Amino acid sequence: MASKCIRIGLMFTHGLAYCRSVLHGIEAYAETRPHWVFAHLAPETRAIQRLESLELDGVIGHIFTNALAEALLKLPGPLVNVSSVLFDATIPRVGVDDSHCGALAAEHLIERGFRHFAFVGHRDHAYSVRREIGFRQIIDAAGYRIASYYEPRGQTFDPLGRLRTLDENIHGWIRSLPNPVGIFAPNDIWGEQLTEVCRQTGPRVPEDVAIIGVDNDDLFCRLARPSLSSIALPGGRVGYKAAALLDRLMAGAAPPKQPLLLPPLGVIARRSTDIVAATDPEVVAAVRFIREQGHRTLTAKEVLRSVPISRRSLERRFRRELGRTLLDEIHRVHVERARSLLADTDLPMPVVASRSGFSDAKQLSIRFRQSTGVTPTTYRRKFRNETAK
Repeated sequence: MASKCIRIGLMFTHGLAYCRSVLHGIEAYAETRPHWVFAHLAPETRAIQRLESLELDGVIGHIFTNALAEALLKLPGPLVNVSSVLFDATIPRVGVDDSHCGALAAEHLIERGFRHFAFVGHRDHAYSVRREIGFRQIIDAAGYRIASYYEPRGQTFDPLGRLRTLDENIHGWIRSLPNPVGIFAPNDIWGEQLTEVCRQTGPRVPEDVAIIGVDNDDLFCRLARPSLSSIALPGGRVGYKAAALLDRLMAGAAPPKQPLLLPPLGVIARRSTDIVAATDPEVVAAVRFIREQGHRTLTAKEVLRSVPISRRSLERRFRRELGRTLLDEIHRVHVERARSLLADTDLPMPVVASRSGFSDAKQLSIRFRQSTGVTPTTYRRKFRNETAK
């Protein structure tokens, strides 16, 4: 006897990379539920009001307005939200640890030697507030201050991501910042728009203004000029966990009291933060040489040939400016290049190794695991919508 079909509503903005990634995770879970069938819903209250005829058994959605939440709560089946825009929604939620995203952005910019920091966001959107909190906690603990710029209050979340003040006060704000400065934008679309503001107003990216976003929409980030550094999110895992939670709720389980928050996957560094904000010219020259030659095996002696200074003096200056040694910087650049290749390409491991300065795949694996705690293969799986059960 055939199993009764279970009708699941999916309410997503398909233009967002995060939403597409979540849908991949839902699809992976649904492979174990062949009796599930899906109805795709537009994220509009009028569309939700016409759903009674569909007799849905449950809904997973990217619910980003109170109006959507209120309309969905009137439906008879359970709901799961995968958005972190709303503060007080009573719908069970699976999402990302937004505070952790902010902390990773801060650590990335501090590692590059920045002393000045800024944030662009929205006070009424929970994800932006929480990402700023995580960013601010790390910056404050390091003894620095943050300049913040906010969209006007009362603006609803725009799934297309336009920064509504793009052509107004933000131009003057960007020009007022001390250089060099590291800016954290809570999503990639805003990050890309900030690069355009800099192009129009004069500051160079990344020489004067370094920018990092969130979502790691790899095509979007690589098409940005310069390419945009970003924090990758575990959208596939969010989708898988959301589908599993909906399955339990439809079986009669009690809703969880707290949202399930998954950690971000890590920073994917690209050109928009490819800079070291050091004041010592010898350190800057050495770091520039290391980064320019980061695709091949490097030794400290080669770096010293490009900088007219003794190794002892350069090592002392490195520790003072960056808090690490010359060899640490060489290893860091190689691992960072490997991380980018693993996340953005399907190149085989020997090719990743040769293009990121390692002698072979074995050396890549050893050094990569020492730095990140995981093997290159495990790291790559994180960026291929690997689902953790």
